[in-house]
Amino acid sequence: MTKAAYHTDLQQPGSGTGMARSVIDAGYVKLVMSGVRQAGLDTDRILMRSGIDPARMSDPNSRLSQREFARLIVVLTRITRDEFWLLCGRPVRPGTFRTMCKLLVRCGTLREAISTGCQFYHLVVDDFTVRFREDDQEACIWMTDRVADAERRRMINGAIIFFIYGLMCWLVGRTVPLSTVHYVFPEQPFSSELEPVYKAPLLYNQLRTELRFETDVLDLPIIPDEERLLRFLASVPSVLLVRYRDESSVSERVRGILRRNLTKHLSLEEVAAMLAVTPQTLRRRLQDEDNCGFQDLKDRVRRDVAIHLLRKSRLSLEDIGLSLGFSELSTFHRAFRRWTGAAPGEYRQANRKSVA
Repeated sequence: MTKAAYHTDLQQPGSGTGMARSVIDAGYVKLVMSGVRQAGLDTDRILMRSGIDPARMSDPNSRLSQREFARLIVVLTRITRDEFWLLCGRPVRPGTFRTMCKLLVRCGTLREAISTGCQFYHLVVDDFTVRFREDDQEACIWMTDRVADAERRRMINGAIIFFIYGLMCWLVGRTVPLSTVHYVFPEQPFSSELEPVYKAPLLYNQLRTELRFETDVLDLPIIPDEERLLRFLASVPSVLLVRYRDESSVSERVRGILRRNLTKHLSLEEVAAMLAVTPQTLRRRLQDEDNCGFQDLKDRVRRDVAIHLLRKSRLSLEDIGLSLGFSELSTFHRAFRRWTGAAPGEYRQANRKSVA
């Protein structure tokens, strides 16, 4: 979603939940629904099915909570059977975004993921095209469109570029720094609320909508975590309606710490200290959020990284084992066989055959 119409209020550190609430401007809600309104659908009925009083939309100061807005998107998608809610010339079937994410999470680097995403949407949509280029210093992702209606054009441009940026950040597990953000549409009173999201200068009335950033970030590795992907897909669009946070849950924070310290054999107590919680609290939160213990989570992280390196890298089995913290190749072999039922060499050979 474009962030052009909502702001966030953050609780003070130590409050426990981090993100207190998000609110979406009523004018933006009308923008989202411009496709269904122009198609002649009953927008009041759609709002009511989403649990929203239509009268609220006539108040320019009205706001929807993040939960309300996410529910509206779910209802819109269900009614229209379109992931772009009749904004484009032909529907994009539900499940398209999910399929693309499953492709991107298997990429090796952000560069590969961006290229794959551009090619994917070139096959499934007609109304806009996303392109990507890079030189020695700067990379650029931009879009062109064939949408005549001003409302739908603004919505499509804002939504696509925001989804791209949110997905980029999620794929690499960190906020991607941007140089500038360009929009083809004019600035609105609420446009300043975008600056904390992108943390970059925003330029309006430009020739095209685009993101610019330093080329170096293209080499960032994609986080190879299928379980993380499932949680992400289950929370879309809500997860992309808030400012991207590297640490959306305790279990996610633990995974990030473990991925960054694969060779250090961190203990539960050490990770708990890094998170400023007691070991008992950390153990309970992991059980609540992931239904697993610390060692299980640690094994999952190492398994996912091992599979990723076997599939995507040319590293030797010994080097992969060392990068995961195993001092002996035989120990890595035993662990990988326990995790997957196959030896690392067998897995790599079978994977290469299937790809070929």
